[in-house]
Amino acid sequence: MTTPPIVPPARSIRADAKFHTMRLLGRTVSLAARSTGRLRGQTLRQGSFSVLTVNWNSVDFLAAQLKAVERFSPPDTQVIVVDNASADGSRELLKASQIKSVLLPINIGHGPALDIATALVTTEFFVTLDIDAFPISNDWLTVLRSYLDSGSRVVGGHMHRGFAHPSMLAMRTRDFRDRKHTFVRSSWRTSADFEHGKSWDVGELISMREPERVALVQPSEVRGPGVIGTVYGGIVYHNACSTHGREKNRIQARAAWTDAQDRFLGSGTTG
Repeated sequence: MTTPPIVPPARSIRADAKFHTMRLLGRTVSLAARSTGRLRGQTLRQGSFSVLTVNWNSVDFLAAQLKAVERFSPPDTQVIVVDNASADGSRELLKASQIKSVLLPINIGHGPALDIATALVTTEFFVTLDIDAFPISNDWLTVLRSYLDSGSRVVGGHMHRGFAHPSMLAMRTRDFRDRKHTFVRSSWRTSADFEHGKSWDVGELISMREPERVALVQPSEVRGPGVIGTVYGGIVYHNACSTHGREKNRIQARAAWTDAQDRFLGSGTTG
């Protein structure tokens, strides 16, 4: 007796088609952005940093991060925000702040959006921050630069699996461009699901391509559970689980975020 073939539901077919279409679009945009960055050939502002972040419907996190970066960074620090088609007031905040921003018409994903940001950098160094991360020390950029000046090509927060996590990841702009790095999850080829041993997170491949040249900033404290409420080396706070994961973790993450703002930024930082 012949077993009839299993026909996936139409909704699953549409979801797969959307996933692959957006993945192809993201890769195409990423490639174009990185090529543009390498070909621009502009003189980079020596000694200065750009702070890069990607936002999607996270206006409260965005407002807190922008205020923290302004408070704890030198006046010449460049801030670049790429917004993935938010509809929660984030764009109005960005327009009012006059910060350099790219307002995308659709959500192309975190990695491709970060690659767009790197193409716009005009400073010698850049550092990426997840939207639920913010600096807490006046010397945060000085500390990150010290690792790069000591011979590291990549420096980032150590969250798990021994790579520099892009919730806080710094590089020289020229190294990123000349060595053709990308923040795209290039090993996630067939599914949106993470597979241990087969998938590499955003920033993980960058670390893998720079053996012996990666500096990891260890957590100086973690609130928990897991990595919720991590402070990297006393310089940057990262909330984690703020916008994804299980609802139980998101509830705990929201409590951690409120406490972190009161502790590190004081009241009235959420806009």
